[in-house]
Amino acid sequence: MTDIILIKTHRELTKLISTDEVEYKQNSDFLLRHVGDINETVLESMMGQTIDVEQITVSETDSFQWLDYPISVLGAINEERCFLRNTELPNVIQVNKSGEKEIQFSVYVGDVCVTDNNDVFVTDYIHKFISRLSYSGSVSPVFSTDPLQPAAVCQTKDGGLLVTLVDNMLDLYQPNSDSRRLVRHVTLTGDVIREYKYQEDGQTRLFTWPCSITQNSNTDICVINRTSNTTVELVILSFSGSLKCVYPEQNQRNELNLIDVVCDSYSNIIVSEINHSTVHLLSPAGEFMRYLLTENQVNGPTFMSLKKSTLWIADRHGLVKLFQYKP
Repeated sequence: MTDIILIKTHRELTKLISTDEVEYKQNSDFLLRHVGDINETVLESMMGQTIDVEQITVSETDSFQWLDYPISVLGAINEERCFLRNTELPNVIQVNKSGEKEIQFSVYVGDVCVTDNNDVFVTDYIHKFISRLSYSGSVSPVFSTDPLQPAAVCQTKDGGLLVTLVDNMLDLYQPNSDSRRLVRHVTLTGDVIREYKYQEDGQTRLFTWPCSITQNSNTDICVINRTSNTTVELVILSFSGSLKCVYPEQNQRNELNLIDVVCDSYSNIIVSEINHSTVHLLSPAGEFMRYLLTENQVNGPTFMSLKKSTLWIADRHGLVKLFQYKP
């Protein structure tokens, strides 16, 4: 929005004032304050769709127990099935929402991505490959990431992939000047489009260990970045590569143990936090809006997946819950 359009919009909004009460409306990347009642149809015609964060609802619909170990990989195929792996079993499996195993794949994966076309890509960090799974149970290497090890993968809005890469999984938190910790934008066949490694000064690293990733519907890139055994942050980049924000504030990064991130159709950001058994709802700009779930609904949430209106959430005890998510 340009300054001229902003000023014009503000003038139009003043015409909608009717009382002295103050309310707030959330729209995409900023908060709009207005005085009194407002015609939401007029507001949306000028500024886009509005959303009341207090009216976002999450209700549990199903759950199943998968052994008793923390779930370390979760990728929903649709509202009925998902891929998962826990910390004790080497292979990823396909299960239905009742917890019944349907297919087992002979590959040890760090992450799984189900595209809009139902193609399934996984990170094989032992062999340094991005591989494709078929629903018949076969595993086909697609392209190599050698000498770097792939950690997380997600689909991009332009039909490609974003892959997080590190050069040494044994020395994650002590990068030196030669260490490589990055996000790579690639085609589905592995051709490199762009790499995200440094802030705009070309020297300050963006990542220490980028361990989870998704692209928001507004094209921003959201990365869970672990900086030590006890500190973790959510890094939000524009698709052009500029750093937009880091969540949470510096003084909270050793208190909140963020695990995974997904985004909804309104570009709201959903983050799982294991220490306090909470799921945070953030604005597209990375500002905390409210707790989406607390320890009453989830116990040590780890990995998540959002397909249409179904939010899958796994926990450190091997429990997978399905929630109806309505923004």
